[in-house]
Formats: sequence, structure tokens, C-alpha cells
Amino acid sequence: MNYKLNTKLVAIFSISTILVIALIFIAYKNTDKINYYYNKLATRVLTGNDIYKRSDISKYEIHGIDISHYQGLIDWKKVNHPDVTKKINFIFIRATMGLKKDKLFSYNWGKSTKHNFTRGAYHYYWSNLNSTIQANNFIKNVELKKGDLPPVLDVEKLPKTQTRKNWKRGIKNWISIIEKHYGIKPIIYTGDTFYKDNLESDDYFKDYPRLWIANYNKVKQPRSKWHFWQYTDKIKIEGIKSYVDANVFKGGHKVFEDLIM
Repeated sequence: MNYKLNTKLVAIFSISTILVIALIFIAYKNTDKINYYYNKLATRVLTGNDIYKRSDISKYEIHGIDISHYQGLIDWKKVNHPDVTKKINFIFIRATMGLKKDKLFSYNWGKSTKHNFTRGAYHYYWSNLNSTIQANNFIKNVELKKGDLPPVLDVEKLPKTQTRKNWKRGIKNWISIIEKHYGIKPIIYTGDTFYKDNLESDDYFKDYPRLWIANYNKVKQPRSKWHFWQYTDKIKIEGIKSYVDANVFKGGHKVFEDLIM
């Protein structure tokens, strides 16, 4: 009887050990995803429009949002900052992703300028797709004019079919093509942890002059060097049915105006 009980206990212990090791391995292989969902969970704690009233957010002069087709059809005449003492100074709009075009980009692009918002277009980078193809897709779909913000490259995922070295080379190539075409250096958007773990060690990105960093945790500011800070993805804006990403710009009006094309 004792022998059988001991045998069962050993079997249970062995299975438990294997499961723990498997979970540790899965966690190690999915660090970026865990960080992403951790940030999402932390954001829910901060849900509600009181977030922009925090002293570390409200002290900034320049506020903005970013949108894509996920926000659906926007009633642009109603769009304004939920705090009547502030205004939405800029709107970043997704133009392209990989080799595709955001299905509401043309609509949002035209409406944003009609309603006198300073606008910027961004490209969501597909980490396993040729960077030249992606740059050409953005150029084909985005005409920037005087008064627009510099183009943005949204980098959020590591590659699965190439080395990190080649992945970084592709990002630099996209930036080079876009800078040559539009005559202005693009902005890089990425997460705080993602930037620290994957880009900051490269001198090219460490010294990059225009960074837009996402950090939804209750921090006074991102750990990384930043110029734009996406501090939540849960702000509510009149005229937009879904939650929206909210951002601040680090400098004042003069610095912001110098950044505009």
C-alpha cells in the first residue's frame, strides 16, 4: 500500500516538475507577448479619462491621439480633447501595414486636415517582409504636405524568418528610403520594454533623434529616451465609438512647430 502511494507521489511530482519547466520555457520564448499583455492589463487599472489629469501627463502642453480603421467611422466634427482646458494638437493616422493600406486611411487623412488637426501618417512594420516593398507601399499611399508631421515607422514585433541583425538592417533601410523621398527623418514608434530589449543597444537607434515610446504603466515618464509618449490606449473621445490611444509631446509649442514639415 505504501509502495503504491509513494509511486503515485513520485509520478505526481515528476509530472508537476515537467509542467513547471514547460511553463518556464514557454514564458522565456514569449517574453515580448507577456510584456505586451502585462502593459494591456496595467492599462485597464488606469482606464478612465481621469488618467490625463495626472500631474505627469497634464503638465505637457501638446496632446494628441492616434487612430486606425479599428476606431471605425469617426464623427470628426465632434472630435476634441475630453478636458475642455486642453486640445488635441495632433493626430497620427495609420496609413499602411506591410504591403496593405489601412482601409480608412484616405477618409481619416482628408477629414483630419479639413477639421484643422496637425496630422501624421504611420506605417506598421511587418518584421518578416522586405523593407523596400514596405517603404514603397507607404510612399505610394501617403502624400505629405507642408504642415504635416514626419512619417512614422511602427515597430512592435521581432522577426521569425531572419536574424535580428538583418531585421535591424531592414528597419534602417525603410527609414533611409522614406527620408530620401520626403526629405525628413521619420519618427520611430515602439514600446518602452521592446525598445530597451531590442533596439537601444544599437548606436543607430540609441541616438535616434525622434522616438515615440509607448508605456501604459503608472510611470512619470518612459524609461527610454522619448519625444512622444503614448501613455494609454483607453482614452474616450467624443465622436469616436471605441477607446483611443492618447499621447503627449515632450517639448512646447515652438519645439513642436519646428518638428512639423
